[in-house]
Amino acid sequence: MNDTAQNKIHIEKTMGVFVGQFNDNVSHKHFALQISVASQGKFKITDEKDNQNSYSTCFINSNVLHQFKSNETSLIILINPISSIGHQLYNKYRNIKITSLDEDFEQLVEIFADYLQNDSDFINLTNKINNYFVNFRCECELKNHFEDERIYKAIQYLEQNFDRIVSLKEIANICFLSETRFLHLFKEKTNLNFRRYQLWNKLITSLPYLKEHSITETAHQFGFTDSSHYSRIFKETFRLTPKFLSSLK
Repeated sequence: MNDTAQNKIHIEKTMGVFVGQFNDNVSHKHFALQISVASQGKFKITDEKDNQNSYSTCFINSNVLHQFKSNETSLIILINPISSIGHQLYNKYRNIKITSLDEDFEQLVEIFADYLQNDSDFINLTNKINNYFVNFRCECELKNHFEDERIYKAIQYLEQNFDRIVSLKEIANICFLSETRFLHLFKEKTNLNFRRYQLWNKLITSLPYLKEHSITETAHQFGFTDSSHYSRIFKETFRLTPKFLSSLK
């Protein structure tokens, strides 16, 4: 993301919303699901096989290698795949790596267009996006998608305790499983890595602290080896450096 005045960032427990220019992006992959919307024209995405395609809207699944380039302002939304919203999207597109979502996301396109055309408040944009994604919340109470009561229970517990870091030991005990067995079963049933979820939650939880403290202090406070470790995981997750995020406060 270019360091310009028009760049806007909002990160909360289940998603991150980014508006700006992304013409310096390099090939990467991240735990979060990604939804992208162009302001006008199209952006380019290069996949792991070096195939380049153009999109006006796009969905990129978790841990899919890609390179995103756009010389114009774009909207990028990163969603935790273990959240209720992310779970629903992941189940819908679990066998798809990268795809256009023009028809599925027409309302989101309209929300972004309205924000740009009317020079609306960024907080208002994030509120509208949150309200829009309510439609994608997974109805796990009505249907156990995982076909395993223990993982179903784990997902509910993680959702209920999203304001703190749930340890592997704690969640394994909730499911009456050993830590090793829980990690294996979680990966088998969700196709997602629990340790990556832990890192996501640690980063999200660290953001308010980062606004008031140095990167080194934040890294130590939230259990990272050092500032380099924290910065590397941060960039892998959000494609931004913690220094850049701090500069926007």
